[in-house]
Amino acid sequence: MAPDATPTMKDADFSQMGIYIDGRTKNELDELLRTKPAAEVNARDLYALSCMHYMDDEPMQNAAAFFNLSDASEVASHKVLDFGAGFAGDARLIAEDHPACEVTCVEVQPHIHAAAEQLTSIVGIADRCKHQCVDVFEEAVRGAPFDHMLSVLVVLHIPDRDALWKNLARALKPGGEVYVEDYFARAPLTAEDKRQLAGPVACPYLPSEEEYKKTLEHAGFVDVEWEVMNDRWLPFVERRLAAFRAAEARNRRVHGEAMCAELDLFYRTVKELFERGNLGGVRIRARKAM
Repeated sequence: MAPDATPTMKDADFSQMGIYIDGRTKNELDELLRTKPAAEVNARDLYALSCMHYMDDEPMQNAAAFFNLSDASEVASHKVLDFGAGFAGDARLIAEDHPACEVTCVEVQPHIHAAAEQLTSIVGIADRCKHQCVDVFEEAVRGAPFDHMLSVLVVLHIPDRDALWKNLARALKPGGEVYVEDYFARAPLTAEDKRQLAGPVACPYLPSEEEYKKTLEHAGFVDVEWEVMNDRWLPFVERRLAAFRAAEARNRRVHGEAMCAELDLFYRTVKELFERGNLGGVRIRARKAM
């Protein structure tokens, strides 16, 4: 079980997490608009600067397949909740690729919520990619219940898992599907693991696989599929750090020295955590009980 914690998302400490630094996406958007007019920008153009997870758009594509979004039509549409949507890169791709779907993006950090709304307005899909700045511990998500929920590398920031998953379950219809990518404790965490997780990764607590599955069960989820991702995520985070360092001159020009140092620390920390092997990555598919 998670340690005692104030049940609010807004208490999560993101201050040391370089990828969340205010202004990063604005710098990248300014760089994009140097070479492409805003009227020609699409959701795919914005994806590279707004995606904060692993394997490019693979999680979004897998979630769309699991949710059968290709079956959506004007008669039978799908309502998708993107929990912890961040800059909403996945949500915009879903809305662009599946125009009969309605995606609701929930983000707790006001500066990220505002940036996501701005990016969505650029590509003109605000009617089916909607944004809410909501702490699900304090208020319900407008538009619930949803048919599906997507959440990628978000739950790891929230220590009170029992309360979180019960709140998320309430936002779904009976039989609603969830696709989640997250961290778990694959082996006992060392003091260095815990220090790095709590600092640059903003992850104050991790359950074991057994604890995680019990939490899902207690919240009313069934048919849980658990796919360990370490063999694929470790090469990805290694390549990400190497690519960031290879583009040092460009990154310093776009972001400045201080922000580059913060981003390098974040990318390096995640690589070191996965290299030691105690941190686990998981892809979860499940359904809310009928």
